[in-house]
Amino acid sequence: MSNHLIYPIVVEKAEDGGLGMYFPDFPGTAILSLDIAEGIRKAKDMLVGLVLEKEEQGQSLPVPSVPENISLFDESDRIVFVEVYMPPYRNEAANKAVTKNCTLPKWLRDAGEEAGLNFSQLLQASIKEALGIKLIEKHH
Repeated sequence: MSNHLIYPIVVEKAEDGGLGMYFPDFPGTAILSLDIAEGIRKAKDMLVGLVLEKEEQGQSLPVPSVPENISLFDESDRIVFVEVYMPPYRNEAANKAVTKNCTLPKWLRDAGEEAGLNFSQLLQASIKEALGIKLIEKHH
């Protein structure tokens, strides 16, 4: 699992004066933007999403194409390289809240709601306890 990734993106001039962009190594990708700065920001976001999705599915990442192997369809097309450093994005994805439904008796749900309990916090705390996960609390 590589932390530092650099992939080429093809930048095309769109008919409306904006830009169209795609990653040759990730078929089906398409980005439309008004200018190169916005396009590169969108491309980085897209690349992060593509990488996280491949990693989550246990798939390997494609080897980045070298410029001489990328076919350009118009002489005004350009190749730009998009660079991402993945650890902050992986950490964010790992800590992202996900929904998990659980079933409990109605009377228990009603009593918990009446007591103002936070079901999510209780479930997280119980799972951490069951797994032996101890968090160090910060005291100020």
